Formats: sequence, C-alpha cells, structure tokens
Amino acid sequence: MFSKKGKNIDVEGVLKNILNQPDLNVFAVRGKKCEVIFANQAARAHIGANSNSDNSESGLELSCELSFARNFQNLCDYCPFGRKSGKKTGAYFEIKDAQKRVYLANCNLVEWFDEEPAAVFFTRDITKEKDVNKKLYSLAFLDQLTEIPNRRKLQEDFNALEELIAGGMLSGVIALFDLDHFKIVNDTYGHNAGDMILRRLTEHLSANPAFAGKLYRLGGDEFVLLFSDAPDKFDSEQEMLKAYTEIISTALCSYTLPNIEVSCTLSIGVSAFPKHGTNLSEILRKADIAMYAAKTQGRNRISVFEEKHDVAQKFKDLFINLQPVLYATQSTFGYELIDRGDEKNNDGEDNTISLSGVNRAIDALGLEEIRNDMRYFISFSSRLLNPAVSKSLPRDKFIVQINLPEIITKSDAELYLNLRKTGYKLALVGLKESNMIKEVLALADFCKFDSKRVKLAEQKKIIKENLKIKFIATGIDTPEQYVMAKNAGFSLYQGYFFSHTAPDAHEHKRKTKDISPLKANYFRLLKLSSTSGYMDFNEISSIISSDVALTYKLLRILNSAAVGLRNVSSVSMAVAYLGEENLKQWIAVLALRGIAEDQPMELVRMSLIRARFGELLSPHFHVKQDPKKIFITGLLSLLHIAFEMSKAELLEEIPVSEEIHDSLLKKDGVYSDLLQFFEDYEYANWDSVSVFLNENKISATLANDSYIAATKWYDDLSEA
Repeated sequence: MFSKKGKNIDVEGVLKNILNQPDLNVFAVRGKKCEVIFANQAARAHIGANSNSDNSESGLELSCELSFARNFQNLCDYCPFGRKSGKKTGAYFEIKDAQKRVYLANCNLVEWFDEEPAAVFFTRDITKEKDVNKKLYSLAFLDQLTEIPNRRKLQEDFNALEELIAGGMLSGVIALFDLDHFKIVNDTYGHNAGDMILRRLTEHLSANPAFAGKLYRLGGDEFVLLFSDAPDKFDSEQEMLKAYTEIISTALCSYTLPNIEVSCTLSIGVSAFPKHGTNLSEILRKADIAMYAAKTQGRNRISVFEEKHDVAQKFKDLFINLQPVLYATQSTFGYELIDRGDEKNNDGEDNTISLSGVNRAIDALGLEEIRNDMRYFISFSSRLLNPAVSKSLPRDKFIVQINLPEIITKSDAELYLNLRKTGYKLALVGLKESNMIKEVLALADFCKFDSKRVKLAEQKKIIKENLKIKFIATGIDTPEQYVMAKNAGFSLYQGYFFSHTAPDAHEHKRKTKDISPLKANYFRLLKLSSTSGYMDFNEISSIISSDVALTYKLLRILNSAAVGLRNVSSVSMAVAYLGEENLKQWIAVLALRGIAEDQPMELVRMSLIRARFGELLSPHFHVKQDPKKIFITGLLSLLHIAFEMSKAELLEEIPVSEEIHDSLLKKDGVYSDLLQFFEDYEYANWDSVSVFLNENKISATLANDSYIAATKWYDDLSEA
C-alpha cells in the first residue's frame, strides 16, 4: 500500500501526533461514494464507531453520508467530492453536529498514501470556547445593568465606520442624551429605583425598531444613539438632520415608576458626521455641547449642535500630551496633561483646557478605564466646580493644579478650600515668598516652585519644613538637573532627564559584546525586526527557542484568552501565526523592555509612542512616507541611551536603511524634521509643532488624535 517509503515516514509521524490529540477529530473521505478511508480515535468515538480498530492500514468500510455527513450539518457543502460543494478548500469554517455543538472545521484536498486524492477534514469542538468568548464579550462590550452595548462597543463600531466617513461614503448623526432630574430620583428613592428607571428606559427604546442596534450606554444616565447611511439617501445635510431628528424625537417621553412622584425627561444633543467631525471624540464633544444647550432651553427637547454653542472655538489648535512625573527611583508616578490653546478661555485663565477639552481628553485617552495607580495632573478651571464637570473626573486619578497668583486673596483661599471639599487633591504651582501662606499650604498635597523666583537653597529649606507635602521639581531635562533636585530633597521629578545620556557616559560605553546573554537575545531580535525588508522568521524562531523566558512569554500570549488560540506548542508555529506586523510590534515591546530593564520605563514608552505616532501620521504627509521606516526611526531614536552608547555606535550594530541612518545622525536626513517634531511635541513647544504640521499639510486635530491613539496603543500592547 505504501509505495513511497521516504515520504510515508513523515506522514506517519504527522498522523501519530494527530492520533494523540483527543480533542481533534480527523477523517478522510474519497470518491463519489464518499468512502471514509481514515478516521482517528476521536472521530470514531464521535460517530460511535469502534475506536479500537486499526487507524492507518485497514479500510473503515464506512460511508460519510451515513456517518460524518449525517452527524455534521451541511458537511457536504465543504467537501470537494460533495454534490453541492462550491466552497474553497483550506479555509476554516464553523459547523454544528447533531447535538448542536459548534465545531471549528477545515477541509483540504490532499494526495493520500496511494497517490490518489482525498478530502481530509479536521474538526474541533469549540462550544465551550464560544460560550467563554460570549461571556467575555458581554463583560467587555455590554453594559451589565441594562445589557445594551457600552462605550467601548460604541468606539469599536464607530472605528469600523471611520474609513467610509473619511472617504465620503457614509454620513449620519450621533444623539447624546441623559435623564433630566435623574439625580433627584437617586437621592430621594435610592439607587435601586434609579437602576430600575434606566432598565425601563432601555427596554422601551430597544423595543422601537428605529432604535434597534443603535443604542449605547456611556455610563451613569448618559446614552447615545448612532445612525448612519449613504450620503445620497438625502438631498442635503439639513434634510438628513431633519429626518433623523424626527426619528430621535420619538424618544421624548416622561419616564417614571409607580409610587414615584418624580418623572424623568430627556435632554438630547445631536451632532452630524462628517459635518461636525470625523472622529468619535469630536462628534461626542459637540453632541455634549448641544445636549447642555437643550438643558438651558428648558429640558425635554432636542438641540442640534451649532458653532455658536462651542466655547472651545477659541482654541484654534488644541493639542494634548502627557508629560511624565517620576519618583526618585525613576519609576513613573503619573503624568501632567499638557494642553495648548491659542487664546485665553472665558475665565481669563492661561494654560487651561476648557470643559469640552477636558471631556475630550478623558474620553480619548480612556483615563476612566485605566486600572493602574497612575495620577494625572490637570490645570484648574472654575468649570471644575460645576457638578456636571466634576462627575467626569475620577477623584483617584486627577490632581488639580492651581497656578498661584502673586498675592492670594481671601476669595482665592475659599476657592481652594471648596475644591478640596469636593474631593480633589491639589497641586500648588508657582510657589514663592509672596504667596506662601500656611493656611493654603495646609490644603496642598503637592507643590511646584516658581524656580525663577525662589533660590535652590530656599526651596531646600521649605521642603524640610513641609514634610507632608510632596514637592515636584519641574523642567528636569538633564541628568545634572535631576541630581541637583534630588539633593535638594524633592520627592517627584517632571521632565525628560532620563532621555539624555549622562555627561560621563562615554567613559563607560557598553559594547555589544559586554551585553548580558539575555539582553543579547533581545538585541539580536531587535536587529532582525528593524529591517524594512523581509524578516527572517527562521532565525527569529531560533533566537526565541534558545531563550526559555522568551519562549514562555510568546507561547503564553498566544495561548491566552485574549488571543483565543489553544495548543500552540511550537515557537515556529507561534511566529508564523503572529505574522510580520504583529511580530514586529511584539518584538519592539519585549526587546525594548528587556534591553532597558535597568532604565526608566518612560524611555521604553517614549520610544514606542514615537514609533507609533509617526507611523499613524505617515499616510497623511504631503509627500507620502514609508510607515515601516518611520516606525523603526522612532523606535531607535532613544535606544542608544539604554546601551549608554552614542547613536553612531548603536547604528554600527543595527543595520538600517540609509534614510534612517542619516536621519538619526544628521539634521538634514529624510526623517530628521520628524524626530525634531517628536521632541517638540513632548516638550509642548506648540508653535514649532504647528509649523511642522502646516508644512506637511496635517491638521492639528489629526495630529492630536494620532498622539492619543499612539498612547492608547502603547497601553494596550504593554498590557497584553
């Protein structure tokens, strides 16, 4: 029977492995009579055949039509010998058996041992996995109280539409609404009554066919309706808004419960896309503005966004970035939310994000969902005392910074006290002799000096006298400044001192040959993945396989519930599954963390955010740039710090293209201006940022959204 022994040895080895997998059904079918010529033990057991008979040599004398095809619904549709078969072989598909269990299946037309064709089926029971995934999906994307899609699902669904919106192939509206007088219900009748009203509201709206599949809960009593359609469905944007507003108006009812005297109505704000924006955060921001306009007009009504409502229009260019604040150990305490506006806001306050800007930053950066212990410093605005605003800011995440005036008045002190009473932690900025009042200092958790007005010796004295306050040294951008601030007794340090080589680093250069074995593996991986050409999967697999820690981390990721694979047992299989782009990103995170293990994690974070930030911007440059090369440029821009090398020494070890090499070493390289842009963005040199964006014909909104996306990408990737 076996005419080609050399080949059959390999086949038998494969079959032996297959036979040892009890959760995998394997059977082979051939010819017009659909004869089953092979079935492993699991497959035999599944159809009730004798599982002790020979699996390789003897004929099974089974008809697929009376066994497997009878057990698996529509199996013949996927078989090349089936009468109705029109499916391509090789693709995975889901199929149910007679007990309605779900199987992941695959069919391939192969040359059997006797060199005749046969259809080989692989089926694996994934019913439990589907149930688990369904539960995980419910936890991740459904609101647990109302069982409707949540904010995360809204973001995912809208992301799927963004390309069509940008291409002019889709338009629509978002309606944001909340319940008027809902707080009174909660306070008077308890949260159980409030929860009941929210459930009744969603049941009522979901029963309306016009709202089916379009309703989301953002949180609290805030909900969203998302409508979209082809632009040519309406003659104009005004007609589209009118049509959707009429549909949305059917939600305007009075919602209450028996024995409750308070009724809740809806205030609804509507914004349109692409008319009012093309990204979710901007459209939600404008819908939010329109909703509050509806409230000021008397509630229980719909208001469509108008530019005159947008107090944030005073900001011609809004940029947001996160500047790190570090402990003395150089681990990260938190970030200051640095913003840019071209004009003062209505309160006359400088360097302050408006209400809309705050909401946008929280929504875009996902700060409400962050479960780590990071803190975020945000500049004070009188709007923070507004209950509608304060509910958006989680007290355990945000620290309010107050720019102290030259002379603190009684009303100033009362304001700070009210802020403290609302639960905010306070950081006093610009501390100097004239505004150093004990009563105000007693309210502070953090302080920053006006370093131009208070000498270092005086700062040191004040720090010693106020041990309960954490003092933050600002503008610490060099190793020398860090050492000086540390000696002065500061608790926290704000700046990018960790991204600069110490002046005596040249005396302790670390050559590649001196790198520890573990770091050498990371370094070799980084070199292989930094090529803009073909990645050598075999060599990458070999390096990972030689390192137990790397092998464990890779296989753990792929076998995790997040990825959803099972029984991935070889590195080569794992590398092939990840694919080039995912593998490059995984190596980037793991290698940078491994190489810079004795460096501040912010160095890794900055490198990866630069890489992703540039990659996201690359398609939008006036002159198109290669996103892969830009990613590598950002990735390598700070790596020499981790090795205590010069950039030239590092590039001797890592072969990169000429464009990347020149950009990292010279000021006139292809990507040199982009590297300067990264630095300007990190240091909040907003005028220089605007110049770069104007020269490359990139909008400020796109740049800001790309930075936020890069930040979230890093967070998601590092968590995985």
